Amino acid sequence: MRVFRLHIILTVFLAAMMLSCEDDFLPQDQDVIIVEGWIDEGGFPVVIVTRSLPVRLRDDAVQLEDLSDYVVKLARVTVSDGVNSVILTGHRDSRYVPGYVYTSSYLRGEAGKTYTLTVRSGGRSVTAETTIPQYSPTVDSVVCRHAPSDTSMCEVTAYVRRHSGTDEYFKSFYQEGAGQVQYLSSFLGVVDGSLTDSLFTMPVIKGVSDYNKDDDSRFFANDTLVRLKISAMDDISYEIWRSYEDNNRFRSMFLSSSVRDVATNIEGGRGYWCGFNSFFIDFKAAPGTYPGNNL
Repeated sequence: MRVFRLHIILTVFLAAMMLSCEDDFLPQDQDVIIVEGWIDEGGFPVVIVTRSLPVRLRDDAVQLEDLSDYVVKLARVTVSDGVNSVILTGHRDSRYVPGYVYTSSYLRGEAGKTYTLTVRSGGRSVTAETTIPQYSPTVDSVVCRHAPSDTSMCEVTAYVRRHSGTDEYFKSFYQEGAGQVQYLSSFLGVVDGSLTDSLFTMPVIKGVSDYNKDDDSRFFANDTLVRLKISAMDDISYEIWRSYEDNNRFRSMFLSSSVRDVATNIEGGRGYWCGFNSFFIDFKAAPGTYPGNNL
């Protein structure tokens, strides 16, 4: 039985948010389409479609098999860049959570382009739009240091420069260990570049786990393979991830209004459709400095 963290996948969180104790938010019998999708510059679109789950934020035992009945496997998923339009193919892929994705190798993300997503399922249709930023983040370096209280663990910090005269928004993701495909959202790893100095730090903190209670470390074990992704995104995507991170920060405050205010750009449903222009780096978690792309 596989347990998993809720990081980049918002399915359970959004569903629980919708079906929370607050009856004035959504009726419990309302079936909502949840979309989680992204397209990277140079990459292919990836979309996961589910229906809302009858769970509460206070539940602490949600397992992977609980999701299987709520994955939408017969949707018609289309992505258009305004000129070309492709229908994504759905298939099982255990490397993602949940283990069913829609994608296509006939459309690659391009910087500066806007992409429209349409999902049709069961007579319903939801849509979203996102733009891939023109520039990827400029990273001076990525630094690993032993964690202050445990030398068997490493803390990771990226040093990022923003482009002057532009509005930039950043989000950090990571993979931990070999053979991973899906990126996890680093905890509080979202930055509004207009509020920073020209050179700013992005601590890469492992995400909060709702499902694996045995893994409560925010650091990376020594010699663990880490793949870091620091993404530039548009302002709407920033609002989505900022509100999600706010909920992570205050998640113990179940009755706070923030629990119900996760932003979305999905018209007719919930979730996100985000375009990213990203910096990637692979390294082993060990004390040292790894060069970025600021050449």
